[in-house]
Amino acid sequence: MSQEFSEKPFFLQAFRGLTLTIALCEESDLTLHTQRALADVIRDLVVHQAKVLIVAQDETVVGAFLSGLESELSDLLPVLTSRGGEIPSALWNRATSVHVVHLGGETLALYWERLARFGALLRLPRLLLIHRDGGEGWLDGEGESLNFVNPARLKRLLGESEAKTPALAVLRRTILELLTGGVGAVSLCRLGDLERELFSYEGQGLFFSRRHYCQVRRLTLDDFSAAAAMIRRGESEGYLLPRSDESVTALLTQGYGAFISEHHLSGVCGLVTEPYRSRNAGEITALYALTRFQGEGIGGRLLTRMIQEARRMRLELLFACVGDPRAMAFFGHHGFERVDPDLLPAEKWRHYDSARKARIVSLARRMGGGNQGGGEARG
Repeated sequence: MSQEFSEKPFFLQAFRGLTLTIALCEESDLTLHTQRALADVIRDLVVHQAKVLIVAQDETVVGAFLSGLESELSDLLPVLTSRGGEIPSALWNRATSVHVVHLGGETLALYWERLARFGALLRLPRLLLIHRDGGEGWLDGEGESLNFVNPARLKRLLGESEAKTPALAVLRRTILELLTGGVGAVSLCRLGDLERELFSYEGQGLFFSRRHYCQVRRLTLDDFSAAAAMIRRGESEGYLLPRSDESVTALLTQGYGAFISEHHLSGVCGLVTEPYRSRNAGEITALYALTRFQGEGIGGRLLTRMIQEARRMRLELLFACVGDPRAMAFFGHHGFERVDPDLLPAEKWRHYDSARKARIVSLARRMGGGNQGGGEARG
């Protein structure tokens, strides 16, 4: 397994016992290559005790694709197929791990309508809507590409597309109806990107969440592998300073995570206080948020929580050492100022590499008096 997919085992474990729904239509990227890729994804999920529900439009190309897929999956339990869009009892009273439901739909718009109704009836936990555009061209108000969309933003986008691009409006309305109908999360992605969308933190599609709020909480043991992989990603991007495995372990035990839709880790941060007790100070370390969730203020939520924790612990000083200009600007938004490194606790620099010290910038915020609240910033 390549380093690129180092998060895959974590997600396979997380999907255990869940049903993942994959929706295919005439606009999906249905090729021999993606057929084999989908078969590999399904096989991985089934081996790890997840179930796969494929919802399909009744269309010639889709039917031919599914016939080939069933041949690819001949080593698994029989693939059950239901037609007419009814809710088959086999979805819940049989041990079959792969089930195909044909919803019909002479037109794509009719299929979207039936898909929204079907998803709401079953309140599906996760639906992957396969489209050959993969969510490209979905832009925010500033012209930036979107990676994550909550229902409020989706409503605004729907209003913008109603008159300009009716076909896109139908798709957006379908996704909104799925979310408001009870589907936990929807991904809009290409079939060729499905593995990356399912098995990596960054994803490779457009992610929609019904429960779009962000919860910041302490990391637990079960979160450690996910958080460590995210820290390593931040290091590889040059946003975080490299750390040894021992340092990462220590950080995780004092770490916090930002979670979207309850389970999706979107950012990490550490608050280290033990070495600095004599100065009554705390250090913010490894603050990193996935670019997928920019615009949701994930980094700002994490830093605001750290400020709140510092206040709760009655710390006098909160500081951070960064090497990236983006991080400097981000901390500046939250009341941190550049200071001389020697003004920080001496324990910070004990056994610290002098060359590394020369490359970083020390930032600090006095916790006594003044504005304590922090604010939101792009994560």
